[in-house]
Amino acid sequence: MIKRIATAEQFNKAADDISGYLNLKDEDNTYHYLLPNGVESMKQAFAHDKMLVFNVFAWANLNDQGKYDAAIVFLKDKGPRHGLEVFSEYVWLSANPRVGYKLLATAIKYARDNDFERIQMGCSEKSPNKNKVKSLYRRLGFIKDSESYIAKL
Repeated sequence: MIKRIATAEQFNKAADDISGYLNLKDEDNTYHYLLPNGVESMKQAFAHDKMLVFNVFAWANLNDQGKYDAAIVFLKDKGPRHGLEVFSEYVWLSANPRVGYKLLATAIKYARDNDFERIQMGCSEKSPNKNKVKSLYRRLGFIKDSESYIAKL
């Protein structure tokens, strides 16, 4: 069952459950080059009741065992560079392939219903499913806007 995550308690449980399913550890670089997964730092940054109502938008799938096995998180981004309110994906993780697209569809519906002007999605180069994800974005009408590069200093 997909549900909106709107409290710090729910967010922390979802982060812990999903990181357990995917065996994510803060010191690992499973999905990114040179950057740790940051489960604890993500919880510290976003697990705040007011943020989860106004600026951080999260949905997760609660399975039959009472654990979250997939989640998608978006941030409200109104950057000075473009002056538009953008619904920006922060993370999309799933240990349950049957609900991945449902999470995205739920988030897109929310963004449309709440008058966001643009939606921005990303894909990590180290993701084992990066080609499938990029293909999905193209099929949904997304266009490639930019690429990011990182270096160790």
